[in-house]
Amino acid sequence: MKKKLLWDAWNRDHIKKHNIRKAEIEDIYQNPVYKRKTYGNRIMFFGRTEQGRLVTVVCSQEKQNDYYVVSARDMSKKEREILYKYENVPTKTD
Repeated sequence: MKKKLLWDAWNRDHIKKHNIRKAEIEDIYQNPVYKRKTYGNRIMFFGRTEQGRLVTVVCSQEKQNDYYVVSARDMSKKEREILYKYENVPTKTD
């Protein structure tokens, strides 16, 4: 059974700062193009919204079995290059 994303007032308010909707994060989590572990039991999910927006979602699994959404934001240039590699799409220049 796939883990679920945990939400509370703090992380909902935090993602609003990046103009990302909860539904977009849930979609990326369900169908990531790429994911990788990072420091402190965190995992990053890289994906594309239905509108084509490239988003990175950072989750923690430190104190629970499911994933707590720590942050979600537009991808950095380096993260976009990773995404393009896994999508087999040529790297775009900015």
